Amino acid sequence: MAHWTVEMVLNRVLAMENQSYGLYVWARDRALSSDAKTLLKELAEEELSHKEKISEVLKNRERISEIGSGVEKVENLKIVDWLEDTKLSEDATYQEILIFAGKREKETYEYYRELSQRFGENEVGKLFSKLAQEELKHKNRIEREYDQYVLQEM
Repeated sequence: MAHWTVEMVLNRVLAMENQSYGLYVWARDRALSSDAKTLLKELAEEELSHKEKISEVLKNRERISEIGSGVEKVENLKIVDWLEDTKLSEDATYQEILIFAGKREKETYEYYRELSQRFGENEVGKLFSKLAQEELKHKNRIEREYDQYVLQEM
């Protein structure tokens, strides 16, 4: 990362947000319950919002402080941390979708947290700190959904 520029990192982040958006749209179209469709639709919309904000910063770096919602500290439930990895397929169950999405949010959270630490207390570091908390919020929502629809039924 020593040779990475802020622009390179933001382009990578944009690609990651685009993948997450695509995942949630794909999963939403396959979900059976209306609660699941609602959750996945909301997560897709949040990822789309991230994509739009990051695109704006790539066009105009002065807008960097506008990214992130200033989410307060979010509890990391660590439910998916202990679950076995799963792959998605056309016939993936809701449980598999939640595990995959939760692990994706975990990876994204950890990546943004690492970027935040590497960039420090400047605007770029603060940006990634905010984005990390937003991704942890997504992970928390997915894990709460997993708890309600999978663990409670066991």
